[in-house]
Amino acid sequence: MATIRPFRGLRYNPEEIADPSRVITQPYDKITPRMQAEYYDRHPLNYVRLIYGREEDRYHESLDHFNRWMQEGLLLKDAEPALYPYTQTYTIEGNPAPITRTGFVCAIKLHPYSDKVVLPHERTLKGPKQDRFKLFSKTHKNYEQVFMLYADSERRIERLFEPATAQKPLMEATDDYDCIHRVWRVADHEAIGKAQDVLAPIPVLIADGHHRYETALALRDYLRPQHPDAPDASAFNHRMVTLVNLFDPGLLVLPTHRYVIKLKQDFERAKAEIGRYFDITPVSRDELSAKVKENADKHAFGLYRKDGSWLLVLKDEKIMDEVMPTDPPQIKALDVSVLHNLVIERLLGISKEEIESYIRYERYVDKAFENVDSGSFEICFLMNPTKVEQVEAVSAAGARMPQKSTDFYPKLVSGLVAFDVAPGEVLPW
Repeated sequence: MATIRPFRGLRYNPEEIADPSRVITQPYDKITPRMQAEYYDRHPLNYVRLIYGREEDRYHESLDHFNRWMQEGLLLKDAEPALYPYTQTYTIEGNPAPITRTGFVCAIKLHPYSDKVVLPHERTLKGPKQDRFKLFSKTHKNYEQVFMLYADSERRIERLFEPATAQKPLMEATDDYDCIHRVWRVADHEAIGKAQDVLAPIPVLIADGHHRYETALALRDYLRPQHPDAPDASAFNHRMVTLVNLFDPGLLVLPTHRYVIKLKQDFERAKAEIGRYFDITPVSRDELSAKVKENADKHAFGLYRKDGSWLLVLKDEKIMDEVMPTDPPQIKALDVSVLHNLVIERLLGISKEEIESYIRYERYVDKAFENVDSGSFEICFLMNPTKVEQVEAVSAAGARMPQKSTDFYPKLVSGLVAFDVAPGEVLPW
């Protein structure tokens, strides 16, 4: 099953970067134009220049920045291969007590999904993969991680890393959402070997980063014919990932709400179509989010337009057998399937091929209301989060959710450690 290996991490030189908080960023796909500008202004060595630059040819500029920073000693490459324990300490609304999620960064051997070693749970879009392939093929670097999950109820790897994580971290930074990120190094052969033994008999599940993983597969397939004698342990046969245990108490999934940019039909007609399958109850804007949460076990959604808000509750879930006749029950039972397959596709007439043109995504309820009120979007749907156990069940069934079905929080920030996948780079045992 899963094969993990240590690698020589690329990271900021701590003697040159006094405050790592000023150089880390959110993942590239979460960076808005405003955030991009702020990151550029925050520090001349901010990581945004590597992952999501604003130059005309940002792929070439990324390579130039990286090479110059390495030459000037602003970045360094660790002398020994290692695994990198990684914790994220955060708080959530309504609970001031700090929560810590624990994982570790490693190189994992790439497998096509058909091998059932690396399990996906979401569909992907062509555009983001093309963008990342241009970056990866130009730089031969994994600048960002893919977030993966594994299941070990005994939490053996966490215990292996306890001596290391009791020490001062290699790097500590606080992100834009006040989440504290800490990274350590573990180069001990015995500890690494035991971690490998835990993962060897089990598959892993992609939690976040499907586009990056699939782009890594594409880069591997692009490089293999050019380097036919490259060994199996070649770095380009691997992807840098952060692995988190499904049994980690700090694992949290948030909902991802949906905007509809512009309806294809009159709103009242669309609402009447929805009413054929949903009980529709007018609810005040201030109560809408709470009402959706109160009805989490009933396939409930919030519908918001600047002239009103309504609670939608599915009348009979048997309709999903008609809407998705060939899909497994694990998929039909998901709120995101009800919203996408029944509401968006069947009732609103927005096909899967049109999703990128009509649908946008939002984490925060207040921003969803604000953007609809401003006229940027016609309506939005508020959702409850997908449960971790549902994600696991869907993957085990070999099924795929729509894009943005899950929002694992907090995000893995960029700028902590990177991975060199250039041809000729070979990993150890």
